[in-house]
Amino acid sequence: MNTTIRSRNYQVHLGDDALHLVEKYLSANARIIASRKIILVDDNTKEHCLPQLQEAAISLRDAVVLEIPNGEASKSIDTIARLWKELTDLGADRNTVLVNLGGGVVSDIGGFTAATYMRGIHFVNVPTTLLSMVDASVGGKNGINFGGYKNQVGTFDEPGALFVWPDFLKTLPSNELRSGFAEVIKHAIISDQNKWNEVSAIENFNSVNWFEVIKESIWTKNKIVNSDYRDKHLRKSLNFGHTIGHALESYSQKHNSDILKHGEAIAIGMIGEIFLSEKLCGLNKINADEICRFIAGHYPLSFHFENDELLSLIKGDKKNESDHVNFSLIRSIGEPVINQHADEALILQSLDFCREQMTAISQ
Repeated sequence: MNTTIRSRNYQVHLGDDALHLVEKYLSANARIIASRKIILVDDNTKEHCLPQLQEAAISLRDAVVLEIPNGEASKSIDTIARLWKELTDLGADRNTVLVNLGGGVVSDIGGFTAATYMRGIHFVNVPTTLLSMVDASVGGKNGINFGGYKNQVGTFDEPGALFVWPDFLKTLPSNELRSGFAEVIKHAIISDQNKWNEVSAIENFNSVNWFEVIKESIWTKNKIVNSDYRDKHLRKSLNFGHTIGHALESYSQKHNSDILKHGEAIAIGMIGEIFLSEKLCGLNKINADEICRFIAGHYPLSFHFENDELLSLIKGDKKNESDHVNFSLIRSIGEPVINQHADEALILQSLDFCREQMTAISQ
């Protein structure tokens, strides 16, 4: 199965032929072929994914491979500075192409590096995790963490193309699939009742048609991004679950040896923001309970956090405006509501609700 989805200025190639289409894309661009080709990987994708890519894309067999450590800690200005130096030492110029082969961290780091080196070089994304396939590599946002805050510094810069090969999911452990699935859940909740019905019918990952799941998620995000690329209006709906979720992720990065994955933090964040959706937007309790039950069934997490420190992280979120904590919530399934403000007391209640839900799950 194969399909092509048109984004603003690039195409998303999804399916069995995706890796072979990398070669076709490079061959069609003589400027890229004649210049230096560089592949950015982490230690996992170098071992499990690079051989498949280079087998399918012949012109990448002589590419220089740059490697970063796997994990959220790599999303730092230190990593970017190292990659800038390595590109400089390699003599990379504005005709260089950077192929980002990896999950959300690699696509963020690679996109940010490409957008800033020499004021911009060509890059393409080849996502290898579910999270990256349905969300992180789609939409042209590239960010790094700074000052303890998630994605505090970043760029808007689109790849030349996106190549999604679902077979890479076979290399992933179940917790990585679960992390990416949180973004699938989010897309369904903010999209429409039919998509939510399809996603909420998934009981386990053994019999999932990942091609269809990925296609629907990319289509949903792509439609939103195409209407609001610079994140001023409708695109903010994609932040559902992320104001609390990003704070949880940053908190875990600071305090835990077993760090919450992005999707795990977003799953908890969605539970907290469902609570706020009831209080602020009139989400009915039947829908709220249904969503929380489904998320709880897929994310049996036990995670301790301190309300005061988490509230401080929430207040520092980049999405906030005019000293107001800014939430993207839902009025009903398929009806997102942006620019919602909650006072400290209500935010603290939502954090207590998260804790209660997790306590109930873990017992």
